Amino acid sequence: MTQDKLEYQLKKAFLEQESEKFIDYLCEPRTKPEVYAAIEKIALLHLEIKNCEDIIYTANIPKFDDPLN
Repeated sequence: MTQDKLEYQLKKAFLEQESEKFIDYLCEPRTKPEVYAAIEKIALLHLEIKNCEDIIYTANIPKFDDPLN
């Protein structure tokens, strides 16, 4: 699972960079359709980032972690 965790950490870092590019893109004057498209892309990227975070978190949970003990 360590290989997979590393893969998702790299994917998450890449997605965060892509999100920042779109945020920088929005700092320039844009048309409404361009703004809507960029916002939609940022939202999708953040969903993928959240998915990566969930996978990484799950990979870090010990196999026999019992919260009651």
